[in-house]
Amino acid sequence: SMVSPFVEGNILQIIFIAVIFGIALNAMGKVGAPVLDGVQRLTGVMFKILSFIMKAAPIGAFGAMAYAVGKFGVSSLTSMGGLIALFYITSILFVVIVLGSIMLFLKLNIFTMIRHLKEEYMLILGTSTAEPALPGLMRKLEHAGVKKETVGLVVPTGYSFNLDGAAIYLSLAALYIAQATNTDLTIGEQLGLLAVMLLTSKGAAGVAGGGFIALTATLTTLGTIPAA
Repeated sequence: SMVSPFVEGNILQIIFIAVIFGIALNAMGKVGAPVLDGVQRLTGVMFKILSFIMKAAPIGAFGAMAYAVGKFGVSSLTSMGGLIALFYITSILFVVIVLGSIMLFLKLNIFTMIRHLKEEYMLILGTSTAEPALPGLMRKLEHAGVKKETVGLVVPTGYSFNLDGAAIYLSLAALYIAQATNTDLTIGEQLGLLAVMLLTSKGAAGVAGGGFIALTATLTTLGTIPAA
């Protein structure tokens, strides 16, 4: 039935139902407006619940790390530190080389843009989510000369559908867990896992820790890597 994916936690089916529901809701026009308003209010409630969960998450992470260090020694902590360092290095290389090359092609300087947006980066670093930086980013892009219509379309869409940082985190974390649990993955399985996570991570930027939730849900659904 239509509700079984929600009961069984099958994230891909839930996303498929959500897309179909959204298309149908949009096709209804004004008739569907009250439902759309209700969905937006419900989304606000769900994000508030998730914010409560993420506030408690550091305590859970502390317990998990304490257990890991107590059972496997300090080497497990240094191993996780290596994962974090690898994530930062990969992200920096992606920004400087990939995004920098694209901007260079457009005769723009990536480092000038980084300096221009330094306040937004500090805000993201402090809150662990990019959402609070959205208004400032849009305002600064408009001030830099980008058309308001372009900013209004590209930035919110990019926030939802172009999660480069989340994609890097999800792929690295999934492979780290696979290595930690001695799970053998073929190149095809790794690429398939990345493709599925790119789909399940849509909208994850809207809440702090959304990437972690997407990772857990995806691994639980696929079953190739033990989520526990």
